Formats: sequence, C-alpha cells, structure tokens
Amino acid sequence: MTKWIITFVVSLFICIGSLPCRAEKAYVTNPSKITLRNGPGINQKILAMVTQDEPVEILDSQEGWRRVRLLAPKWNNKEGWIVSSFLTSHVPWEIQAASLKEENARLKEKLARIEAEWRELTGEREEMKRKVEKNGRALAETQEKYEKLKEGAGGFLKLQEEYENAQQRMVDALATAEKLTKENTALKSSQRNTWFLTGGAVMLAGLIFGLVLGRREKKRKSSYY
Repeated sequence: MTKWIITFVVSLFICIGSLPCRAEKAYVTNPSKITLRNGPGINQKILAMVTQDEPVEILDSQEGWRRVRLLAPKWNNKEGWIVSSFLTSHVPWEIQAASLKEENARLKEKLARIEAEWRELTGEREEMKRKVEKNGRALAETQEKYEKLKEGAGGFLKLQEEYENAQQRMVDALATAEKLTKENTALKSSQRNTWFLTGGAVMLAGLIFGLVLGRREKKRKSSYY
C-alpha cells in the first residue's frame, strides 16, 4: 500500500511539473528596433523588427534568449526569439501614462454620466417635491371642503328631521281633528235625537194630560145637571 502511495505522489509531481507555466508578459526596452528571429541565435532568420515598448508574451527561455509572441494587433500573434536583455517585465511609463490617460478619460466620462444622472434625479426629486406639496395643499383644501360639507349636511339633516317631526305632528293633529269632528258630529246628532224624543214625549204627555183633564171636566159638569 505504501509503495502505491509513493508511486501516486511521484506521478502527481511529474504531471504537475510537466504542466506549462503561465505565460509572462514583458516589454521591449531597447530605444532602437530589435530583431525577432526564427531561433535563439544571431545567425537565425529575422522575422520582424520590434520597436521599443511593444508588449510580448514570453513562451520559453534558452541561453539568453526568450521565445515570445508579439501582442500588438499588427503582428497577428507572430512568434520568434528575442535577446533576453532587451526585455523587461516592468510596464514602461509611456504605456502607464497612456493607460492612466485612458482610465482618466473613462472616469471623466463616467463622472459626466453620474453628474447628468444626478441632475436628472435632482430635477425629478424637485418635481416630485413640488407635486407632493401641491397634492398636500389640494388634500388640505379637500379636507376643509369636506368638513364644511359635513357641517352643512349635519344642519340639513337636523332641519330635515325637524321638518319630518313637524309634518308627523301635523298629520297626527289632522287625524285628531278629524276624529274629534266625527265625534262632535255624532254627539250633535245624538243630542238632536234626544231633544226630538224629549219634545215628542212632552207633547204626548201634554195630549194625554189634556185628554184626562177634559174627561174629568165633562164628568164634573155632567154631575151638575
């Protein structure tokens, strides 16, 4: 088991060691143009003349030479060998300045967009503030009108209630008057009947009394003869 573990670890290190290293970026430092050759030697064929500060990608190293890939778009990823002393990993200040200039331009553009958005948002905020204030005033006016309407409606409802009560009292009074009228009419009719009957009875009693007196008078006179 230990032998298998050792074999596995050794194989792993071999695999890791065989993996290609990450390519390193460098720049040409010679003030004049330098040659890009087909191989690591001054007798090799010249493939291109590379100017100062051009970026390259280091692919391999051999005895003071570096195999590189030219990164400038005009070279279309051309590869070749350059003397190691003509390369540096430090970014040239011209490139740094150009990069900073581009970054500054991007930041200015971004700042301009932010300022424009801020002005737009500020304008929208002010407009929203004005609308809120306007709506607040309209709401206050509406509330005031509502309170007045509510107060007027309360007075109207009170008057309506009083009118309905008065109307009901009038209806009740009319009904009472009609009832009293009917009762009075019935009472007068009853009194007339009573007086009529009383008068008839008096007349009848008078007739009867007269007849009785008349007969007595006749009898009394006849007793004289």
